[in-house]
Amino acid sequence: MTLTKIGAVVLGVVALVACSGDSSMMTSPSTGSGSSQGPGQGLSVSDAAVLVRGVPVQGRVTQGTGDRALFQVRVTAPAGLSTVARVVMEYSQPGPNHHGGPMMGGYNGTALCYDDGTHGDDMPGDGIYHYMDPDDQIGCHGLNAPMGEYHYSFWAEHMNGQRSNTASVVVVRE
Repeated sequence: MTLTKIGAVVLGVVALVACSGDSSMMTSPSTGSGSSQGPGQGLSVSDAAVLVRGVPVQGRVTQGTGDRALFQVRVTAPAGLSTVARVVMEYSQPGPNHHGGPMMGGYNGTALCYDDGTHGDDMPGDGIYHYMDPDDQIGCHGLNAPMGEYHYSFWAEHMNGQRSNTASVVVVRE
């Protein structure tokens, strides 16, 4: 099978998944294994962290600081970082949310992470992707952040659509 045909098959599968309406296929990162992984083989994420004032936030937080959070994850791409299509952070927060919204069951969302010297990234191209929470909306450290568990999960996507493993951080606001 030629490279063009392989690309067409991959594109067709991605289009089929995108149009299927099965959201579990769109948001469940795959860990994959074995030699059948294809060109994205080896793409992985690790060292997920939530930082406030440059210090990792781990375990339990008893009060907010009002400082912005910086979220980061290390991406390893054996074929080079240019093969990484995107790095995503999925997050969930307890409710009621501190966005000022009416939700009582919490808030879930996603944010893209960057390795280009923006969004809190201090060294472009080093494989450490960042997202700066500019409005103190998704961190457990906010002054008005509700008590409960905050989940942050990171994954990367190869240019061929294959997803990496997931690296996660859980912080409890008491």
